[in-house]
Amino acid sequence: MPVTQYYPIGSITVPSSWIAVIAGFVMTYLFIRIYFGKAAGERIGNILFNLVIIWKLSVILTDFSTVIHYPLSILYFHGGTVGWILAILITGLLTLRQNKREKWQYEEQWSLLLAFVSWQAVYQIVMVFLNEGSLLIKSMTIILFALLWVFVFWIYKKRTNTVSDISIIWIALHLMVSALQPGVFISLPLITSISGGVLLVLVQQFAGKSLHREEELR
Repeated sequence: MPVTQYYPIGSITVPSSWIAVIAGFVMTYLFIRIYFGKAAGERIGNILFNLVIIWKLSVILTDFSTVIHYPLSILYFHGGTVGWILAILITGLLTLRQNKREKWQYEEQWSLLLAFVSWQAVYQIVMVFLNEGSLLIKSMTIILFALLWVFVFWIYKKRTNTVSDISIIWIALHLMVSALQPGVFISLPLITSISGGVLLVLVQQFAGKSLHREEELR
């Protein structure tokens, strides 16, 4: 959903997308913490925290002159599209390093996938309620992302597919939703979904290689 509404919070006015991002992060963390346990919740919480902090601090690179003259602007501004992509790349590399060190297996990989899908689903649904748009597009967005979450959770319980399989489905569905939305096709949420899907494929491949090496050493 494109941003059409802005809301006052204290002394600043924020776009609806900020509220949706925060809602997605909070709901995702609570779900992972309650369902998968404290360790998984902390892992996902760290990933989300790194993403937000790097995005906020990236304003130093994207708008250096403003930060130099007004240091407190870091509290109010962020790095925009470039900063978000930078945050995704750095957070992705940190996540891959952690995966290599801890050798994540089935539960860890799926908790990461469910976290990404949960955040995206909450974000998209909250955006529907906070912004103006076609009733058809709003309804399709809610139904598709809600069904995606249910489908992913069902597959996790059934243990019939890998995270790579479902990541491809996730990306394909978001591409379809983006094609239905008004405005630009390539959006930050779509970039985030593609990046998250690629990250999950790499996580599974790295875990598989580590397991294969261990078996060869036995």
